Amino acid sequence: MKFEVKQGSKKLIFNSELTGLVVNGKEYVSGKGGALIYDQTKELKASEVKLQMSSNTSTLIPALRVLSVPYSSYFDQKEVVESQNNITFYWNKSKLAAFYNRFSTDELDYGKRESVIREAVNFLTANIAKLRLEDEFLVRVLEVCKLLGFYQGFPIFDSSTGFAKLQSRLGIHIDPEAIMISTPLDKYEQDVYELAESILEVTGLEFSRKKNRVVFPKDKKLINLLGLKLE
Repeated sequence: MKFEVKQGSKKLIFNSELTGLVVNGKEYVSGKGGALIYDQTKELKASEVKLQMSSNTSTLIPALRVLSVPYSSYFDQKEVVESQNNITFYWNKSKLAAFYNRFSTDELDYGKRESVIREAVNFLTANIAKLRLEDEFLVRVLEVCKLLGFYQGFPIFDSSTGFAKLQSRLGIHIDPEAIMISTPLDKYEQDVYELAESILEVTGLEFSRKKNRVVFPKDKKLINLLGLKLE
């Protein structure tokens, strides 16, 4: 699934097959070592970018910067940028949490994301001098999490409700289009990677590594391995 958002002569192309940002034919993704797309693309300029079908600022802000489309300097603040590798940022109120309260696509199927993403882009490019957001707690943190079961001692959560990725020390999270294993705490990162490697050995499914988390495709083999029966 694809769609375009134009900013004057510049173009953002959202693509459900991407997990990062493509500039001048090269794809940039956040890696295991924590290298952010924001930092990898700092010197790049283009008139067109391709990016994951998400309102996440991890790709959306770098994409706007590459296109030289203005946005609020708030999103360039160090702690806001580094929140991409530090989910505990959301233990406190912030304008970034308020942004996601309004424009998050994390819990939506791809077919329902386009309108939200368009609204997010319009908001970011219309509120440049003064960001019209108050500091808020992330609403999803206040919701009850839904436990689906356990695998090798790891709890399995339905990501459509609550925010177990922040509240659970270690967890397996069933997203709309993927399955993530993650921890909010650096000291448990290796446990995440070890579990991912064991799943790879059993299923043959490859995964992408990011800081404190890995992402698998939402494949039937993995669903069966986890002992789940999803609708």
